[in-house]
Amino acid sequence: MLVKPCYNIDIGGDFLKERVNRLYELRKSRNLTQLSLSIQLNLSLSRISAYENGENIPCDVLMIFAEFYGVSIDYILYFSDIKSSETNIMESEQKLLDFYRKLSLDSKALIDCMVNGYSPQKMNDD
Repeated sequence: MLVKPCYNIDIGGDFLKERVNRLYELRKSRNLTQLSLSIQLNLSLSRISAYENGENIPCDVLMIFAEFYGVSIDYILYFSDIKSSETNIMESEQKLLDFYRKLSLDSKALIDCMVNGYSPQKMNDD
């Protein structure tokens, strides 16, 4: 099944180069290789390379990139220079967020419970 690109914009090469640069710059800003990014996002290395070289990006993949990097889709596509609507966070908070994003679903659920004041024992008692 062919997935349609989120944005089908044909406005020339400059737009394409800028979008490519954003994905590349975001990856480099985290000191990631294409291989490590492909593993973390569960995307093939060839897909990461293709997106960084200007291939159309499906909506679901754009959302994955935006969530992973903590930026808006508009920022990735160069429609905005504002990275996100979130307020600036300290470097230590960003490290915690990055660590959390790498956790398994079970580990995230446990952390969510702790943050919300629930313990696994309390949840089982209900």
